[in-house]
Amino acid sequence: MKKLFFKNSESLINVQNIRPIWLLVLGTVLMFLSQFTRNIDLLAWVSMVPFLVYLQLKTSWRSRLSVFLTLLIAWSLIVSKIITDPLPIVFTLLYSVPITVFHFVGYLAYAKLSHTKIDSLVFPVAMVIIEWMQYTLTPFASWGIAAYTQLDSINLLQSVSLFGMGGLSFLIYWTNAALADLLLARKSIKQSLALPLGLILLFSVYGHLRNDSFRTNGNKTLTVAAVGTDSQIAGMPLPDFDANVEDIKAIFERTAKAADLGAQLVVWNEGSFYLTQENEAAWLDSISQIATEKRIGLTASYIVPVSFEPFLYENKYVMFSPNGLIDHSYLKHEPVPGEMAVKGKEEIVSTKMFNTNISGAICYDYDFPYLAKEHNQAKADIVALPSSDWRGIDPIHTQMASLRAIEQGHSVIRSTRFGLSAIINPNGEMQAQMSSFDDNEKILVGSVSSERVFTLYSVIGDVVVYISMVLLGLTFLSLVKTKSRANSKRNQPAVFLRHSHSESSY
Repeated sequence: MKKLFFKNSESLINVQNIRPIWLLVLGTVLMFLSQFTRNIDLLAWVSMVPFLVYLQLKTSWRSRLSVFLTLLIAWSLIVSKIITDPLPIVFTLLYSVPITVFHFVGYLAYAKLSHTKIDSLVFPVAMVIIEWMQYTLTPFASWGIAAYTQLDSINLLQSVSLFGMGGLSFLIYWTNAALADLLLARKSIKQSLALPLGLILLFSVYGHLRNDSFRTNGNKTLTVAAVGTDSQIAGMPLPDFDANVEDIKAIFERTAKAADLGAQLVVWNEGSFYLTQENEAAWLDSISQIATEKRIGLTASYIVPVSFEPFLYENKYVMFSPNGLIDHSYLKHEPVPGEMAVKGKEEIVSTKMFNTNISGAICYDYDFPYLAKEHNQAKADIVALPSSDWRGIDPIHTQMASLRAIEQGHSVIRSTRFGLSAIINPNGEMQAQMSSFDDNEKILVGSVSSERVFTLYSVIGDVVVYISMVLLGLTFLSLVKTKSRANSKRNQPAVFLRHSHSESSY
C-alpha cells in the first residue's frame, strides 16, 4: 500500500485502515444491487467508489489485475440476473466479458490520470467515451450504461432530452469520483461534491417542470393498440403448420377487436408467426383486408425463413395504411448477437396516417440511440416497436426503450411477446402497459401523444461525449509533453564548472 499525500489532512473514513480486499467485495455487492433488474437506483451513485479508492491505495500490476477480475465477477453476477429460460447460463459471458473490458479501460484511465488538472473528471470523461463506443461501434448495444440505473427516476431521466444518456451517465460517474476524492481526503466536501450535487438538483427540477408542462398543456393524441400473439417461435424447430395457422387467426381476431375498441394504429409483437416465402404474398393480402375493413394503420410483424441449413430468416414488419396499401417493410437493423436474422439496411422512413407521422423498428434496434435519431430525422411522431423479450429482461427492456422516446421527443408503442407491452409518451412515461405473463386478452389499447416534442439532444447530439474526447485528448497530450520535458532534462550532459580562484589583494 503506497503512502498517500492528500490535499486535506483527514478523510471522513480512514480508508487506509481498510483491507483492500474488502473494498473489492463492497464494490461488487454495490454494483450487483445497482444494475439491471431488481436494482436500487440510489446505489449507482456510490457503487464505483470502492474500486476508485482501491486504485489509489494500490498501484501494482497485480492490483490492476485484481480490479479486472473483480469487475468480471461483478458483471457476470449482474448479467446472470437476466439470463433465464430459454437462455443457457453460458450466455452470461457473452455480455459480461465485453462490458468488463470496456469499463476496465475507464478505471485504468482514472488510475493513470486522476492526478492531472481534470482530476475527478477523468473517470466520467473516460467512461462516457467508452459507453458511447460500446453502443455506437459494437453489437452489444447500450446494456450496462450507467444512465439505465435510473429507470425509475422519471424526473431525473428528463435530462437525457438535453444531453442524452452521456449527460446522465457523466453525472453518475462524476459523483462516484467526487466521493472517492472525499474519502481519500483529496478535497473538501464543498470542493468535491458541490458541483455534481448541484447538477443533480438542477436536472431533477428541470425534469419535474418538463413533466408538469407536458401533462398540463394538453396534447393531440392517437388511440393505439399493442396486440399480442400466442406464438412460441424461438428458433428451430418452428411450430407445425396447423399451430402456426391458429396463431395467425388469433392475432387477426385480436386486431379486429382492438379496432372495435377504438384503436386507429395496431402494432403486433415481434415474430407474431412465420410465413414461408411461397405463401407470404397471400397472407399479406389477408392482412391488407383487415386494415381496409377496420380503417386502421397496422404494423404486422412476423418472420420469413430464407434457409434451414443453416437456419436464416427475415425478422420483419410490414406497415399497412388504413386503405390497406403497404407503405413500407422493414428488416431488423440490429439482430441480437447470435440471432440468425438477415440484417436490415433500408433507410428509416415514416408514413403519414391520421395526421401524424409513424415509423418503426424492431426490439433490440432500440437499444441503439442512433436508430431513434434516424426516426427524428424522418420526422416520426410515433414509433411502432414490435418486440420479443424473455422473463429475465422484463420489464427493464421496455423501460430502456423509454429513453429513446425522451431523447428524440416521440411516442413509442412497444408491443412485446414474453414481456411488457407499453404505450410510451415523449417524456418516457407509460400511458398504458400490459404484461404477457398476466392472464389477459393480449390487447392493450390507449391514447398517446401524436406530436413529437422538441428536445435539445435531437439538435446537439452527443456533445457531452465529444467534449469528453477533447478533454481526454488534451490531458494525454499534456502528460506526454510533461514526460518529454522531464526526459529531456535527464538526458542533458552534466556540466562541471571549474571555479578559478582569482588573485585578490588584501
